[in-house]
This record gives sequence, structure tokens and C-alpha cells, in this order.
Amino acid sequence: MKLRDLIPPLDHPVVSGSLDTEVTALAYDSRKAGPGVAFVALRGATVDGHQFIQSAINAGAACIIAEQAPGADCIVPWVHVKQSRIALARMAAVMFGSPATKLALAGVTGTNGKSTVVALVRHLLNSAQRRCGLIGTISYDLGGDEVPATHTTPESLEIQQLLAQMVDNGCRACAMEVSSHALHQHRVEGLQFGAAAFTQLTQDHLDYHGNMEAYFEAKALLFQSMADAGTGQMVINGDDAWGRKLIMRFENTGRITRYGFGVHNDFRAVNVRYELNGTTFELEARGRTFLVRLPLIGDFNVYNALAALGIAHGMGLNLRESVTSLQRAPQVPGRMERVTDRGNFHVYVDYAHTPDALDNVLRTLRGLRPNRIITVFGCGGDRDRTKRPKMAAAAAAGSEICVITSDNPRNEDPQRIIQDARVGFPRGKKYVEIVDRKAAIRAALEGARPGDIVLIAGKGHEDYQEVKGVRTPFDDRKVARNLIHQIKEREREREALEDEQ
Repeated sequence: MKLRDLIPPLDHPVVSGSLDTEVTALAYDSRKAGPGVAFVALRGATVDGHQFIQSAINAGAACIIAEQAPGADCIVPWVHVKQSRIALARMAAVMFGSPATKLALAGVTGTNGKSTVVALVRHLLNSAQRRCGLIGTISYDLGGDEVPATHTTPESLEIQQLLAQMVDNGCRACAMEVSSHALHQHRVEGLQFGAAAFTQLTQDHLDYHGNMEAYFEAKALLFQSMADAGTGQMVINGDDAWGRKLIMRFENTGRITRYGFGVHNDFRAVNVRYELNGTTFELEARGRTFLVRLPLIGDFNVYNALAALGIAHGMGLNLRESVTSLQRAPQVPGRMERVTDRGNFHVYVDYAHTPDALDNVLRTLRGLRPNRIITVFGCGGDRDRTKRPKMAAAAAAGSEICVITSDNPRNEDPQRIIQDARVGFPRGKKYVEIVDRKAAIRAALEGARPGDIVLIAGKGHEDYQEVKGVRTPFDDRKVARNLIHQIKEREREREALEDEQ
């Protein structure tokens, strides 16, 4: 492909050098630069790619795309653009044959619930014989080939590559988590969504956005792009204060579906009943009523199901058939995942890593009427420190016993993270501090009694723990299963010894 073929979508680029330069690949990492590669210099939160332009040139890059003009001694073709991230997204689409135009796209944004909603949407579309790929926190499903996720929403270059693979694998749709970082950094630039959902907004990522208003405005970019394009159904949580703000902003589009428990919603859940293995509720939708059986538990999963049904309906699926398909929905890894039990207490693993998410999970578990709830939780390092005491407060409010431990400390001292969080425990609240996460889980399981529920929160599907930049294998679910097995073995040995005596 020639350079001249890549630049038509760009906004008034200034080109120096030959437009006939052959470009075989794009890269924003200078270590991947080489012959035939166009290097795109991106400005990041901590690193500016413009600092590595010379390294890319030294590696043999075919050309440079940057927000700064070339120097007088530049020896390679150079494209000077206003915003490199937008340029990367548009050029990547051209490079991979505009795969998004061959797929029906469903987007989901919000603080919590994104992974579950996209998993449910994929299930509904697949059940309707519309083969659906997925891009999200847990994994990327390319239409049969599933690979581990690197980011909730990857860079635009990777998004276009993933979408192209989905098209090659026969996909007709893609359900995608759309993070606030991705929206702010133009990673989904140019994508037209057939439907998109807003789950809700609670405190998270303020280390990046600074305040809740800026965080909200980043999320709103998804719906602004739909409004600007004049396409797509906006499926918005009408019970959430930030959702109502979105509704007011875009209600004149005439393409909003409100969902929730409130009477003002278009998709409304009533008569909800929870059990250990699932939830049933009645869906009132635009004058019709459907009985929904969902193999997931909790109010938040009712919201997630409503969002998924709203998206499916907005993408043209038959609502009654979607409701029927929901009862066969798969378990979402690490999302209120029932790990196992010892026969007398239950263990759940959940990704809850914000105060609101933890509070919701604990409220759901309380509704199952346990004897006690024992919660194991931690807080991530190198992230918003202001939510740490709020995490402790949420755990304390919903649990009889709290075990505070490490999550992903990253480059912070795990003990310092715990110290930040512990101030959120009210005076007199019973809690235990155990820095080692495996030891913390062991203590919770060994302390559980018949009728108790043990919640292991924060990491969910993750199969690693990151300490000082190094990731080591650690899966809460596997650790819990192994420890329970060990506990059972010790119990059997003790009982056998008692029988001998």
C-alpha cells in the first residue's frame, strides 16, 4: 500500500517526501519500526512517542506520522497531523480494509458491568445466528479463536486488526467494551455503533480523569459520536443520576432506550426474585411483559441483562427470542462466579474493585440470607488512592468479617496500600490484615462456618498478581479451590484419626 492511499481520511495533513512510499504496516511503538513500517508518534499520559522518532528512523521506518513538523535534515517521508491518535485510527481502518463497516457494532461503557453486558450481548447475537466477536476486559473473541485481553479497549491499531480477524472468521457483529481511556484517547475513532449502552458511573480512574465530571464527559463521547453520525440506539440506565444526565443531553435524538427498575424506563424489571443459582423477573417493555430467567444473581445483573436486551432489540433482534435465550446465558468469568463450596458454606469470586461495585455485590450476597459474610479484598497500586478507604467502608458495611490484603500492588508498597484503606473501617469493626493474598484467602476459608459466604473480591478473572512490574501466576478461583481441597483433606484425616481413637 502506498502512503498516498493511507492519508485521504486525515484532516489536512502536511506531507513532505514521496507519497509513493510503500507502507506495509503501522506501528506506534518504535521497537516495532522497520522497513515498510509507518511510525505514528503518540502522546501518552507518561511517555511521548515523539521522543522516539529518531529511534524509529534509525530502525528503518518507511515514514513518520507526528504532531510536530519535520526538521530540515529529515531523511524519510513525514506526515504532519493535528492529532496523531485520530490519524492512527483512520489509517489503521484503511490498512485493514475498513472491517468495522462489515460488522454490526455494539458498544458498552460505564464504570461497572461492561464485561457482563458484552458477554450477554454476544450470547444473544450468537443465539440469533448472528456470529458475534467480542473485545473486552476478560478476552478477545475473534469468532471462534479466543485470546487473552491486553486492555479493556486496545489501541485503535489493534482494534482494527481484531475486527478484520472477526470478519475473516465469518463474524457479522462485535460486542465491545468501550473504556473512558479509550474514548478520551480516540481509540474508537471512526467506529459507528449500531447500539451502545451506558451502565452507570461511580468513582474510578480519577487518577487519570481528575474528577467525576471529566470522567463522565469521557464516557459521553461515545454517545456524542452516535448523535453526530445520526445512527445507533442509545441504551441508558435511567435509574443512574449520570445516566439521566446523558438522557437529557441526547433525548432530542429520539433514539434512547431507558432501562432500570423505575417506572419511567422503557425496559423495566419488576417482581424480581433471587436464588443461589439465578434470578427471575418480569420485563415490562413498551407495553409488553416477559418472564425473564437469568442464571446470574444480583440487582446489578438484572441491570446488565436489561442493558443487553436493550442493545439486542436496538440491533434488530426479536425481543421474545432474546428473553428466551437469556436463560441459557453462560457464567461470566470472575463476575459473581460461584467457585465451589465445602458443603456447608459458599465461596464467590468477583471483580469488584470500586466501592460501588463492592457494595452492590455484598448487598446481593446479603439477599441470599447467609449466616455471615467474610470478605477478602484489597486495593490496586498506582491507582486512585482516594477510593481505598471507601473500599474498606463498603466491605465493613456489608460483611461481618473483613480480611484486607494485596490486590495488584504494582509499584507501591502493599503495606502502605493497606494503611491507606484501613482508615475507612469504622471504630470497633472486626478486620484482619494479611499482606499475602493466598494466606488471606486461606484465613477466610478456614474461619468460615456452616451457612457463611466467603467473597473474594477485586481480581475476578485475572490469573496473575503484579508486584514491582513483575506478573506472577495467581488466580483467586484456582487458589480457593486448592485451599478448599486442602482443608477437606485435613478434615478427613482428622476424622479418620478420631475414628481410630
